[in-house]
Amino acid sequence: MVRLALLLLLLACPAVAQDGDPMRLELVLDDRSEAPFVGEMILATIRGTYRARITREELKLRPMTDFDWLRLGQDVWTDARIDGRAARVMERRVALYPRRAGTLEILPVAQNLEILDPDNARETRIVRSDPVTVEVRAAPAGAGDDWLPVRALELSDSWSAEAGRLADGQSVERRVVLRALGATPEMLPEQPALREPWLITFTPPEQRDLQVTPQGPVTTIVWTWTLRPVTGEPGVLPEVAIPWFDTAARAARNATIPAAPIGYASFADNAGTGWRAGPGVGAPHLTVLAAALLAGLAFALGRERTLALDRGRLRRWMRARMDLLRLRHHARTGAAAPFRSLAMRLLAEQAPASRHRDHPILRPVDTFLFGPGSGGRAPDLGPIFRKVKRELRRRRSLPRDRDD
Repeated sequence: MVRLALLLLLLACPAVAQDGDPMRLELVLDDRSEAPFVGEMILATIRGTYRARITREELKLRPMTDFDWLRLGQDVWTDARIDGRAARVMERRVALYPRRAGTLEILPVAQNLEILDPDNARETRIVRSDPVTVEVRAAPAGAGDDWLPVRALELSDSWSAEAGRLADGQSVERRVVLRALGATPEMLPEQPALREPWLITFTPPEQRDLQVTPQGPVTTIVWTWTLRPVTGEPGVLPEVAIPWFDTAARAARNATIPAAPIGYASFADNAGTGWRAGPGVGAPHLTVLAAALLAGLAFALGRERTLALDRGRLRRWMRARMDLLRLRHHARTGAAAPFRSLAMRLLAEQAPASRHRDHPILRPVDTFLFGPGSGGRAPDLGPIFRKVKRELRRRRSLPRDRDD
């Protein structure tokens, strides 16, 4: 009789174990062929397996000293058969980013559960995963503060108009979109500064957007600049290189914002067809003007001084006259930006010790171009032109003519 009782007890033990509700929580890292670098994304799945009636749950990842982490979407609950028995399986995708090199430990993950026992009584349990150890490599030699390890990176560059052939005074918008797989917004670089002495640059706030996927976060950054040349002469914006490390190919790469020319079409047209500032100012007229100037100089200075006239001084004299004609043409056509640039250069050339970015005579033009109300009605450039000319006469930089 005793032997029979012991036999029945041994047979019942497996059944009792199977009727229980084992709970298991684990952190499973995705397979990879090489140890990750500092800052490189490590994908993992938190998986819980339960044979109990769960009424409420809460999964917590604790802050860690050696890792940053990001949740990749909502938890997925499925029904499965494990070892021939029904079970509930919970999975959550996460991305982990190691902060330093060495042997690092991912701390246990805890999940609070509220379950119903066989008597429909509520019971609270906490299930924890085991810690996971990860070997992390230091960034490759030569990687600086701009170290950016991502799985993929793409860049697009677009303009609102043809930047090399703008209308006089026209602004153009440049838009660069940077998209990276495996990076959070904080990891990507700041917006480059497109600044040149000959360029007016307005930089609106950048846009940063994060989208999570099971393969990792996708960060999109949109950079925009509103650009306007100060002078009509074209210039070139230099290229901007953004270094990054391709973690899929294990190779260093560069994303490049290409160099781009920017300038006014009028300058290019004038340079291609010969200088013409407007009606009555062409090559024949300049020839007559040069001859008249030479005759006047000969008459005023006398024959001996004319023969000894410095050629460099004569060239400067003629260039000043041509610049004045161009300035008058800009004033007549209302081209505020090239007018301001040329006038500022003429005034600054005659007073090298007082070079600055503005001049009292040009303040109405500066207010129109750069002030808070820029884009409104343009000032009358005729009176401003006459003031500039009088100032140049006062400094004896130009001879008087019939228009004075």
